Amino acid sequence: MFGLFRTTLLLSVLVAAPAAQGADLARFVGHWSCKGNFSNGAPIAAELSIEVHAPSGALIVRHDDVPPGKYHSLEVWMPNKSGAGLRAALSDRFSGMRWFESTGWAGDVLTWVRTENGAPAEEFAYEFKANTLQIRWSIAKADAMKVGDTIACNRG
Repeated sequence: MFGLFRTTLLLSVLVAAPAAQGADLARFVGHWSCKGNFSNGAPIAAELSIEVHAPSGALIVRHDDVPPGKYHSLEVWMPNKSGAGLRAALSDRFSGMRWFESTGWAGDVLTWVRTENGAPAEEFAYEFKANTLQIRWSIAKADAMKVGDTIACNRG
């Protein structure tokens, strides 16, 4: 019972405090099963597990591709305590540790952007559509963001 109360209280804090910064992260919490395509059209499937880390107030995101996919990441999302928006750390074996920032929600889309030399280099866009969560990964090519992988996720 106390665990449920603590989780509810923490979700209330996540919803209330960052909402002033446009960052209702609580809507991501849960287990998501995803399917989509790589940029070359090949199919991809993944499982996302998203939970609140009670001691820190951060959102912990675990992204694991379903075999034969090989991508696995661990992410930590938090409101930016020194300014507006959000900050995230993303770690995976392909690219190592990367830092992303978000200005907050634009409608039902939360976009994380990694910059290099002051220019966008990579982004993840999380969009809620009805009962699904669509995630688009894009990378900078020829000074423009090009969509790479796209997956649609359902709560599972």
